[in-house]
Amino acid sequence: MNEHRKELFTRLVTAGVVAPFVVACFVNYYSLIGLVATVLLFATYEYTKFTLKNDGHQVLKLGIVAIVTITSISYGLLLYKLYPLKDNFRMPELIFALSLITSLTMIIVVVKDTTKAKRMMTNSIFSIFYIGLNLSFFYPIFINFGASIALLNLTSVWVFDAGAYFFGLSFGKIRISPAYSPKKSLEGAIGGYLSVVFFMFIYEFFRQLFTTDAIVIKPSHFFLLAMVVAVFGTIGDIVESAIKRYHDVKDSGNILPGHGGMLDRIDGLLFVTPMFYIFLVLLNT
Repeated sequence: MNEHRKELFTRLVTAGVVAPFVVACFVNYYSLIGLVATVLLFATYEYTKFTLKNDGHQVLKLGIVAIVTITSISYGLLLYKLYPLKDNFRMPELIFALSLITSLTMIIVVVKDTTKAKRMMTNSIFSIFYIGLNLSFFYPIFINFGASIALLNLTSVWVFDAGAYFFGLSFGKIRISPAYSPKKSLEGAIGGYLSVVFFMFIYEFFRQLFTTDAIVIKPSHFFLLAMVVAVFGTIGDIVESAIKRYHDVKDSGNILPGHGGMLDRIDGLLFVTPMFYIFLVLLNT
């Protein structure tokens, strides 16, 4: 078995083991919170590990990871408790502002080196919003549009990644971002987009048969939502590649054999999820 086939086999085995468990977590809102919290725990740990690898203060780094994770859990619970919001003063999103203040306060109390403190503050702010807030948009999608639509958001990114990978491998010639992600091609992105459109038609057909979620996605909207997945999934991947190149790392971690780290696996999802929610709101107002 050559190296490429071995890598593909490993990726498929990992996906076959992990994917059913992940999908099962969409059975109710609380299991979704548990899933998001677990993913955030690993992704934020990876991020702080390679961005602050030479700065010491291991306990403080773990504190930042804990803050991001607890913030997302608290946001999910508050959002569910306060929904539907009755006034502008009941804003569960303020938990992220509290998280920001808490993490920065911890850093300036513990770290005396101003250069290290600045790096830690910058990366803690980034992890709270880039990873924590963006992934937490699964909660309003679930609450406002149902479990099946939240799952559509996730699986569409999976389908796009798979379609882009295979189409890019077979036909890729035009490089989208040679400076940051040399393997990413326009042909792969187009193939991924078409794969998502096809997947959405099939998904919606079975969703209408087996779920009770009231929302109906018009067929014409599939093309727009698939474009959201393709465009922002690609941008999210390139952004994470740029961060890793700056810090001179190939993968964010190795928790998922064949896929790299948790952050590698959710890089596109971090940009797609908030944009998916925004477009769902726009399309249903």
